[in-house]
Amino acid sequence: MQKAHLYEAILLVNRGIDDAVRGLERLKRAKDSGLTAPYIDEKLTLFEMHRALFNGFFCNNIEVAEQQDEFRFAKLHRVHEKRMLDEVQVYRDVQAVEEARRLEGKAPKVRFLTSEEQLAWEGQYPKPNRSKPSPHATNSPQTKVTPTAEIDPNNGET
Repeated sequence: MQKAHLYEAILLVNRGIDDAVRGLERLKRAKDSGLTAPYIDEKLTLFEMHRALFNGFFCNNIEVAEQQDEFRFAKLHRVHEKRMLDEVQVYRDVQAVEEARRLEGKAPKVRFLTSEEQLAWEGQYPKPNRSKPSPHATNSPQTKVTPTAEIDPNNGET
């Protein structure tokens, strides 16, 4: 649903009223307009009153339409969410695939670690300590840089 045209239309109405108010103020300052200041002030007040009423009416109606759209799109979003897999379902699906592979006599592609195996695996890759600065981040003369061997993308083949 396109709404920009509605907001643009209300903008044009308000700009038009702004132009009319500026025109009335110029007539008020003009000496030969034949219009009195109290008469022009009354008309300015009427323009502003009608602008406020019109804007209020527009905002109330558009708010109802926006709430209806919000409800409709939220309902559509729930449909999409139901189609998406959550992480628990993914694990169940992987387990089902691995069970089918086991029944076929094939080796597993994925293996779930026990808590002890998980801790041992995490111990192989220590987490960086964020409190100490990295030795590579300092420019001290004590830092030693050792060259690394270049990687041959052809593995020695030509």
